Amino acid sequence: MKKSLSAAIGFILFCFIFQADAQITRNRSYVINGTIVGVDSGIVRMLSNDMHVMDSAVIVKGKFVFRGKIGLPERKVFAIIPGNWSFRGFVDDSVITFNIDTSFAMHQYAKTKDYPIIWQIKETGSPLADVYAKYQNETGFTYGLSLLKKLKTAKKDSLAYIRNELDSIGKLLTGKEKLWVENYIGQNPSSLAGIYIFNEYYRSLRDTSAIYLRSVINQFSGAAKASSYYDALTKQLSILTNMQVSKLAPDFTLPKRDKNKFRFSTTRGSIVMLDFWASWCVPCRKGIPNWKKVYAKYHHKGFNIISVSDDRNWKDWVRALDQEKMPWTQVIDEFPSKGSPAKVGELYAVRSMPFFVLLDKKGKVILASGDEKIVTTKIEEILK
Repeated sequence: MKKSLSAAIGFILFCFIFQADAQITRNRSYVINGTIVGVDSGIVRMLSNDMHVMDSAVIVKGKFVFRGKIGLPERKVFAIIPGNWSFRGFVDDSVITFNIDTSFAMHQYAKTKDYPIIWQIKETGSPLADVYAKYQNETGFTYGLSLLKKLKTAKKDSLAYIRNELDSIGKLLTGKEKLWVENYIGQNPSSLAGIYIFNEYYRSLRDTSAIYLRSVINQFSGAAKASSYYDALTKQLSILTNMQVSKLAPDFTLPKRDKNKFRFSTTRGSIVMLDFWASWCVPCRKGIPNWKKVYAKYHHKGFNIISVSDDRNWKDWVRALDQEKMPWTQVIDEFPSKGSPAKVGELYAVRSMPFFVLLDKKGKVILASGDEKIVTTKIEEILK
């Protein structure tokens, strides 16, 4: 990410949020009429949550049409080929219009290949999109996107102002989201909008507690409580409950670099820190020098680190290991399917990285946090 956009990173990560009011029914029909500025011909693919192709539409002179049926109304990921463009749009039982402009996209590169994300489209005909627009406007998201657009063509004398504004929005956004979501749920406890927004908001948090999650879940009723989003949240609540202090951490087995299997329960008898990271995670790698110092200082007292990588590409992981030269045990997580989250990461309720879980000699949780300083302080307190 260019330095000029660094202030916006925290802000832009909240983009894929929202679902509006609807009743749960099955086999609801939809029609999506789309136009694309910047792509004259090709294919648009609608993807499932695990990134499998659900449906495709041919682009002819910048236009495409989807027709199909959907159960639970939701926001879907769409991919445009050629160009690897991606965007999200709401799918409900109505005639919907997508107006997409590729000129403003966040370009992300992997091995020199570009995967541009179109962060915002114009959508009409769906009550889902209408409420989403209200949410974006009232939390400052829309204003932030307008600043990002200006940043691309801004003159030098206005760059500092735009960056400061983006930084301010990024710092305030989480608080505004929390207030908006909680107020909305309080007024609309049966709304799919409320439970969808909260589900996405909750996933964006670095740290949360079972107490907080339970307090929100208990407010839902009717259609919201009957939704798959409610099921997902109750599953997360169960995991968080198991990760509370003094609970025995779940065991797992993962491959090491030499392909041999490592079983986590073999570390019992030591103070252990689980380090959830990835080769592509910049803050994870910036924290490695600190953990090398902590490991060198306390390893002789029985302290160990087990790093669990979220890399999907084995070669990327191995390359990072060669570069970082971490002296403790390294394993790589497994993914049940192409678009699914990491097996052990899900088991430990990891929503962002880095994330750390500190365990006592019996394998029970002492602390779980994404804050490096808090975890370091706790280790020093225990092993001083």
